[in-house]
Amino acid sequence: MPFLPRDRVASFHFTRCFYDRETKTAHLCYAFNGGAMTFEETIVFNNAPDIDDPERRQALDACLRLLHLAAGVSYYKAYIPDKIKTDCTVLTKAEAEFFNLFYTAGLGEFSCRNRVEPRISFPYSETAETRPSPLKLQNRAAVPVGGGKDSIVSIETLKSAGFSPVLFSVGLPRPIRETIELAGLPSILVTRRISPDLIALNENAAQYGALNGHVPVTGVIAFILMTAAVLYDFSDAVLSNERSANVGNTEYDGRVVNHQWSKSLEFERAFRSLTQAVLPSFRYFSLLRPLSELAIASLFSQTRKYDAVFTSCNKAFKLDERKRLDRWCADCDKCRFVFLALAPFMEKDRLVRVFGVNMLDDPAQTAGYEQLTGLSAFKPFECVGEIEESALAFLMLADKPEWKNDAVVRAVSDRVRRRYGERREILFEKIFSLSDNHLIPEEYANVIGKFEKQTRHGLGERN
Repeated sequence: MPFLPRDRVASFHFTRCFYDRETKTAHLCYAFNGGAMTFEETIVFNNAPDIDDPERRQALDACLRLLHLAAGVSYYKAYIPDKIKTDCTVLTKAEAEFFNLFYTAGLGEFSCRNRVEPRISFPYSETAETRPSPLKLQNRAAVPVGGGKDSIVSIETLKSAGFSPVLFSVGLPRPIRETIELAGLPSILVTRRISPDLIALNENAAQYGALNGHVPVTGVIAFILMTAAVLYDFSDAVLSNERSANVGNTEYDGRVVNHQWSKSLEFERAFRSLTQAVLPSFRYFSLLRPLSELAIASLFSQTRKYDAVFTSCNKAFKLDERKRLDRWCADCDKCRFVFLALAPFMEKDRLVRVFGVNMLDDPAQTAGYEQLTGLSAFKPFECVGEIEESALAFLMLADKPEWKNDAVVRAVSDRVRRRYGERREILFEKIFSLSDNHLIPEEYANVIGKFEKQTRHGLGERN
């Protein structure tokens, strides 16, 4: 497909979406300049049951319509034209306001890195209405599996509290596949295929002035989950986003930029408000919202069976499977933070076996850890904990004989102690206390009780 230079692109269009019942595939279609460039994304809901009930089919169409609008962010960002046109649907004012927020906040990091200011304004009609679906979904939970420590903590805590969730994944990279196998629970697989034309455009972005960068992927997955809830019949999408995701990285153009915005409570609340008007029996919430990253790390340290399979390194999840690493690169912000977060709670030899290297004894990692602790810059654009969490982890390690003489701990701890040492006890209480600012339903109260017991004193104590 021939691409246009960015200065000749005036409008972005949502042209068509539909669900192929034979192939269990959603087709999401987009265009620039009324069809001068077209893109089609497909999402396969593998082994989804046939839908014959008219009520469920109507609910599916309503969810697919919103998914179409959300997934468009990956295509819109290529040219960020001023005009957005919803050719195949009419939005209510509330829907337009949600997607204005979703695109603006979700593209915050993208805007900051590219030094652009998209003018995002979804059209709407004052007379448009949304009719809530009367469909009653089966009372069961689906847990999205990311292959890292967080979703594992959700899975194992739910199991210990007597729940039997179904596991859910978009794609099946090795860490996700092996986590699902070890968990021993039924699973749902969805396969998302980005338009190959968008990938080609990204590869030739410089030639056409096209833009690329971070998009709110977790937010798109939220809409995939809502659509899947109708197809596979489950009521609860139980996420594993911690409260640290609420905290932004920096400011740009007068707004807070949060790499993890679509994992934040702000997104969660806005998404719930939007979806309750469409599918009231669907609930989306994060089970780990009361917890900090360090508290989650202390919980994860209590189980060993996932040590050889889990990873949080983004290089293990690249779209191009040929470029994926098997586990940890041990040289990125995500690897640095996860190693640091686990170090106070895991035996040293165990943690080094997990990563294949002692990252805290590698002087080349010092600059990265200075950024994580706020000694040199703002929090990295990555899914990492708050600066105070990293600082507290170093304060804890500086007291441990097995860690205190490692190169990075020696290089960083004294400066961390000077900046944060007097507040150590306050930080400890803050970081290992549970927050009540969440959307977790009352039915999961015993899970929160388990969190409170297990994170007592931040030491990962067992019951």
